Amino acid sequence: MFLLLILNILLYNGDSVLVKTNELSGFLNAVSITSDGKGKIYVLDAMSNEIVKFDESLKEIKRSGKKGWENGEYDSPTCIEGSSGLEIHVSDPMNFRIQKLDLNLSYISSIYTNYESFPDNLKYQTPVSTVFINPYIYSIDGENNRIVTYQYQNQSMYQPSFSFGGFQSAQKPMSQPVKIVKDGLNNVYIFDSKLNTVFKYDNFGSYLNSLESKYIKSISTFNNQLYILTDSEILIYDARKNAYTGRYLFAEPIVNEKLRDFIVFSSTKFYLLEKTKVIEYILK
Repeated sequence: MFLLLILNILLYNGDSVLVKTNELSGFLNAVSITSDGKGKIYVLDAMSNEIVKFDESLKEIKRSGKKGWENGEYDSPTCIEGSSGLEIHVSDPMNFRIQKLDLNLSYISSIYTNYESFPDNLKYQTPVSTVFINPYIYSIDGENNRIVTYQYQNQSMYQPSFSFGGFQSAQKPMSQPVKIVKDGLNNVYIFDSKLNTVFKYDNFGSYLNSLESKYIKSISTFNNQLYILTDSEILIYDARKNAYTGRYLFAEPIVNEKLRDFIVFSSTKFYLLEKTKVIEYILK
């Protein structure tokens, strides 16, 4: 499978170029970026413990959060995720929880991943990254290098359902999963930064395949395509074809050491996140 995916890279018919068109600086330690599918962008700053909401021209709309343990407060959060288009989920592992916010950044509820009534085999303390596929929240368990799912009981109640991808996996187990995303077909992709691998599962936790590269920095999705950011380009993987179908090059070199995350905002617009700034690129 790996060989077939690698060979597909050689079949590209042409490369498009990403051109830098805008940037905004001022973050202390930006770690994660997401969009809500409604034209808004959210950046998570782990040092200021804030979420900053922008429009697509990077004009600030609102900011929320501070260091703490109360609702709507954070302690070095690791991931923000808004792909449902209905709410925002923030991974807050130092507080052993995932916080759920509305799109105006108002607090709704929390999942405490070590809640005493949960089954022992599904308890853990460090949720690293999440994605929502109705009716489940999929969370990376940073202690056990696996995915644990939660099902909504109501707006404030969640119950763990099942886990997958841990050390007992029949396939190669994950070593350091750091980001989880979904595509339009409800496939789940997990980026493992230690193995430089993207694991692909269906939404029931069944392993499908893996994509490997030495230089993966982050992943994002748009419709039925997975986008893989490397140190010099973005690779496009089509879920329906199970193959790489293209790549986008950067018109100017990117600073690899500063890259933290990225999102595909539309078929022609991309945002790269560095420690102190977010950069907009347009496909030419």
